[in-house]
Amino acid sequence: MALTVCGVNLSPFVRKIRVQLIEKGVPHDVEPLNPFQAGDDFTAINPLRRIPLLKDADVGPDFTLPDSSAIAHYIERKHPDSPMMPESVADYGRALWLEEYADTELAGKVGIGVFRPMVFPQLAGGAPDMASAAEGARKLARLFDYLESQIEGRDWFAGDRFSLADISVATHFVNLGLTGVAPASDRWPALDDFLSRAFARESFRTVNAEHAEMDAGLAKLNVPAEELWS
Repeated sequence: MALTVCGVNLSPFVRKIRVQLIEKGVPHDVEPLNPFQAGDDFTAINPLRRIPLLKDADVGPDFTLPDSSAIAHYIERKHPDSPMMPESVADYGRALWLEEYADTELAGKVGIGVFRPMVFPQLAGGAPDMASAAEGARKLARLFDYLESQIEGRDWFAGDRFSLADISVATHFVNLGLTGVAPASDRWPALDDFLSRAFARESFRTVNAEHAEMDAGLAKLNVPAEELWS
């Protein structure tokens, strides 16, 4: 296959690209790449040392492209069928913004604030840092408030069909779910409904199934929702 996505399946950014490719029906390979264990050769091709990394054999054996946003829009240009970006200029701009918001603000608060202290220690055979994870989770309410305001009255975040904006937001909630945290449906009903629709899609079900067994074995953050979101 021409395209190879390099990374680990727990990365929300790797998941973002894989869901996009599945939605578009683009065949691709997946190559394991742990940025924490990669050598200096990884730094040479990706100085930020982040995943995913895309290889495209159609371009050449040495072609690589880092960064999920750059990769996503490269894929849209190379494979324009089944577009994952809206047609209207306004919705296109909205999708770009929501992708950026998810990739930065949502990723930082979910990934570093909750996912890492809960899941990373367990993957290393230790106990989760539940106090740090709970502290991080308490900072999520304002992010959920914003996303609720942006999805309320809509099926999808940008335009009238599932797009890269939706993938970019939903992928971080997969990782949040692995910690046992989810936005309370009574407080953020539109966001909760959106996530149910997104995760019901075959693309997300396919990718998420790969870590279902691991998910079942992880300890979850056991803090009542009313305490987290008060």
